[in-house]
Amino acid sequence: MGKVRIVTDSNAFLTPEVRAKYRIEVIPHRIKVGSSLLEETADLSADDLFVKLQDAQAGGMNRLPEVHAADINTILDCFQRLGRESEQIVAIHMSSELSPMWQQARRAAEMLKGRYSIRVIDSLSTSYGLGLLVEQAAVAAEKGANIGEIARITNGSVPHLYVAVFAESLNYLERSARLGPSQSVLGTMLGIKAMLMMEEGKLAPLEKVQTRDEVVEKLFEFVIEFAHVEKVGIMQHAYEPTQNALVERLEEALPHLKVQRLSYPPSLAAYLGPNMIGVVVYEGAY
Repeated sequence: MGKVRIVTDSNAFLTPEVRAKYRIEVIPHRIKVGSSLLEETADLSADDLFVKLQDAQAGGMNRLPEVHAADINTILDCFQRLGRESEQIVAIHMSSELSPMWQQARRAAEMLKGRYSIRVIDSLSTSYGLGLLVEQAAVAAEKGANIGEIARITNGSVPHLYVAVFAESLNYLERSARLGPSQSVLGTMLGIKAMLMMEEGKLAPLEKVQTRDEVVEKLFEFVIEFAHVEKVGIMQHAYEPTQNALVERLEEALPHLKVQRLSYPPSLAAYLGPNMIGVVVYEGAY
């Protein structure tokens, strides 16, 4: 049989080149907007999601978007197809605190137990963080690592990933970061942006700022406090000048670092809403 095959979901930030080189399988999330269920493919952007949401709201449907896993049969078909090439599969997914994909993949793996060896890993991360874990696993598989070795490498890297975001859409954060309704209303009135961190896969409120200059300063401080920053990705929605200012400051302070500009995945936009900026940091070994 062939090398260990690597599977992830559509929340992962992967370049087309990396995905093709390592033959990484990507299972799309489904996002419920109004009465529609959208598949998170490369053609669906965060802007598309917000337009669909506006259309649904205009029709009287006021629920926020909901992230759904792929249908169980879709995951089973993926695992069985890959199983014809390799009996060992590693599936690495978006934080289980935000996405049901990890749980659905575990269920599919359990149904195929005895036929294939499938390890399903919770990244406790999102976007660039998830993509880094997936690429790392794919490189190890290409070099001949077995399923146990890849799982050890991946699980060892999870604690080195850090995510911090600022988001203006406080009504989204009532649900995703457990921000109280009174805090949301007051924050919106005052033009406050909430800073969140991912802690054990959950979005947790950390502090608040009012200006975009403060956002740059806070995210800059967040990144440079790490002793060995190896990789940084920055995603944004309607924050491009702020992103440019942050990239410029980081590349000046850390000249060895190449900062990756990221797309904003709809499966994360469903939790944070429009008008946001965030960084993902991978801290290398000491």
